Parts: sequence; C-alpha cells; structure tokens
Amino acid sequence: MSIEEMLLEAGCEGAAYFTDPDYKTAIIGTSHDGRCVYSYEKMVEFLMTDEGGGMSEEDARDWISYNTERTIPYMGSRAPVIVYDVLM
Repeated sequence: MSIEEMLLEAGCEGAAYFTDPDYKTAIIGTSHDGRCVYSYEKMVEFLMTDEGGGMSEEDARDWISYNTERTIPYMGSRAPVIVYDVLM
C-alpha cells in the first residue's frame, strides 16, 4: 500500500508526506488535524537500511537535518510532523 493510500484510508486527504526518501517505515500515525506523523528515530533507522541508502547513523542524522527537516516550512499547513523521543 502506498503512503497516499494509507493516508486516504486514515481520512487524511491532502496531507503532505515525504517522497524522497519516503520514510514509509517511519510513519507512526496521523495528527488530530490530519498531518502525517513520523518518528525521527525510525527515520534514522530507515536511512541506515539498504532501502534507505545504507548510511551510517551520523550520516543519516545529518541527512535528515539538512535535507528533510529544512523542507517542512515549504510544505504548507498540512506538512508532516516529526516526533522526537524524549530521553529519560
């Protein structure tokens, strides 16, 4: 199932999502206002797999910081949300 199909099934028509890479395995749900929600740690894990490019952990974190997080302000009001784990 594609990300778009998953979001439509969840009632989130028009929600923006990442496409290159798609971080499909990092999607953890949707927000109350219909935005796609990603886990930061799962995004890192995705980039470290062969499907995501086989990066080192440091390179994956740098990639997300430079190439993904910086795109969010340009994605409009339905932009994806990235959730960060709280370390306790």
